[in-house]
Amino acid sequence: MRKLMTLFVLACLTSGLQAQNYWDGSRPDHRLTVGVRGGVNFSKQYNTGDGADMDFRTSYQVGIEADVNIFRSLSVNTGAMLIQKGYKTAYADYRGSMETKDNATYIEIPLLLSYRVKLSDAAQFQLNVGPYFAFGVSGKQRIESTFPGLKSYEIDSYDEYDGMKKQDIGIHAGVAVTYNNFYAGACYERGLKNVSNVPNADFRNGTIAINVGYNFNLF
Repeated sequence: MRKLMTLFVLACLTSGLQAQNYWDGSRPDHRLTVGVRGGVNFSKQYNTGDGADMDFRTSYQVGIEADVNIFRSLSVNTGAMLIQKGYKTAYADYRGSMETKDNATYIEIPLLLSYRVKLSDAAQFQLNVGPYFAFGVSGKQRIESTFPGLKSYEIDSYDEYDGMKKQDIGIHAGVAVTYNNFYAGACYERGLKNVSNVPNADFRNGTIAINVGYNFNLF
């Protein structure tokens, strides 16, 4: 998955470098653009202490974005995304197996600087970088076990003792291409905060996302 995203970034950068104008400080055609977004993401948790990382799980995100266009080549991007993160793990030995899946859902608000390069009259390349802020709203952690004496069970993703913390903050970096009003992009997010409620554990969210959408130029 990282290789696919790397190829996407390189392709977009190559296209951007072929553009005639690398910076355009003139007034944009539209000061405010709002877009709808939807896509797939691949999330996991990284263990910054002793032990192994969690595994990637596939989930989704939907939401709206807004561009406050300062210049033709610079905008401020924000919005609100309903994004499902989490992780999965699996363990097995001669006694049985255990699999854990967590589907924690957040409301996420990015605050990004967005650099734009005109590729043609209809197409534009975007490079987006900045922090994100997220708040957990729902989710379940499911443990399925075949070990003797350990039953399968389910808890809230934000359980006070065994789940995750509701607040998260991290860094977002992504690229996108627009063609007329159509949008396609990819990004990587890495959490800066320990989101585990388990004592002595330190896990940070990591997400690779691919989104498509449609933009509306308001004024």
